[in-house]
Amino acid sequence: MRWRLAFGTIGAHRASYLASAAVMAAGTALLTAFASLLETGLATGRDQGFLVMLPAILGGWTLAIVAFGVVSTVSLTIGHRERELALLRSIAATPRQIRQNVVLETLLVAVPAIAAGLPPGAGLGAVVLARLADGGLVEAGVEPVAGWPSVAIGAGTSLAAALAAAMISSRRAASIPPVRALAAAAPGRSLGRGRVVVGALLLALGLSLSVTTLFMDDGPLLSSTAGPAGVAVAVGLALLSPVAVRPVGRLAEARLGASGRLAVRNLHARAQHTGSVAGPLILLVGIAGGTLSMQSTEDGLHRGAADVSARLAPVNYLVVTMIITFTAIVVVNTLIAATRRRSREFGLLRLSAATRGQVMVTVVAEGVVTALLAVVLGTVAAAATTVPYNLVRTGSPMAAGPGWTYAAVAGGALLLVLAASIPTAAGALRVRPVEAMSAP
Repeated sequence: MRWRLAFGTIGAHRASYLASAAVMAAGTALLTAFASLLETGLATGRDQGFLVMLPAILGGWTLAIVAFGVVSTVSLTIGHRERELALLRSIAATPRQIRQNVVLETLLVAVPAIAAGLPPGAGLGAVVLARLADGGLVEAGVEPVAGWPSVAIGAGTSLAAALAAAMISSRRAASIPPVRALAAAAPGRSLGRGRVVVGALLLALGLSLSVTTLFMDDGPLLSSTAGPAGVAVAVGLALLSPVAVRPVGRLAEARLGASGRLAVRNLHARAQHTGSVAGPLILLVGIAGGTLSMQSTEDGLHRGAADVSARLAPVNYLVVTMIITFTAIVVVNTLIAATRRRSREFGLLRLSAATRGQVMVTVVAEGVVTALLAVVLGTVAAAATTVPYNLVRTGSPMAAGPGWTYAAVAGGALLLVLAASIPTAAGALRVRPVEAMSAP
């Protein structure tokens, strides 16, 4: 019975679980690539400098990025089922049964998704190894190794993150009073104490690493503290982002037009939900802005072709592209899932005489405000990386490279929001309002 219910639930929420599977597969591939480089360096005994240092420096904070992405996506998927889980409680399902079913469903999705991410991960590791060899940083002819240690790191991290999200979210869902199932909309919750504590600790850690960077020597290890500083601050701000959303409500009385005021009030009233959408976007802006700025500074110093930094630049751009691509997948999946969840809300607006065009304008306005908020907080996270790094490298807090990098990151964030939310909202608005009101 339990297995049948689990498979039936996955089938009923196919799109949401496919989104979670995509994030887990991409995260597994990213981690497996770094683990493969590390295993190759340890197995060959040659060129261990770069084959061990590169994954050691980048792999640690990549692990944090992947863990955050998987946890946030799985938690969002389970959170969207609050009313359904509360309904199960109302027909005598126990909290323990709710938790067991959610964990089982997550396992059924996670295992094949993680398995699918392992071969691409080994392939990515081989590509990075080839780039290192092309730059003369690794001896030619070194064969990539991707054995059980790489599998254990890639698969184990993704599976642990998925199970942690399932257990935390299922425990919260199991505590919902059954009467909540009869409500048309569940009231928003305040930030949990654990989330506040973890967010504050990560902010403190990130700022400490940022200050530490200022006192480091100018050398290859400078990024070992500068990079993790921005990641820690970005994840901390992402966890605490609902607090930053609440002041947006002050714009409700501004001359924004009816759709604009409705968008601002929606964001303010659903601060917890808005924060879960803005969180991955903050991470994307912070990581992209910070890492690209560091490399831009290196490029702007006009090193010679024989310099290690110049030869490492193609590898850095490849690795940064891999990380940004994963983060973008998390952002798009989160935005699509969050917009699809609002079918009932859109139906209610249309029954209240709102036109499709007015609803779409509201969705666009919400997306723009969310993107702007994420860009501001992401810029703070990027500054934790770039300011101390640039001060040590050049004596100036600004990047030595072109200034269009930041504009590209900010513009890309806005385009991602609009590209994910507008088509999804348009699809939801094709459903008749009465039918949308009866959607789960």
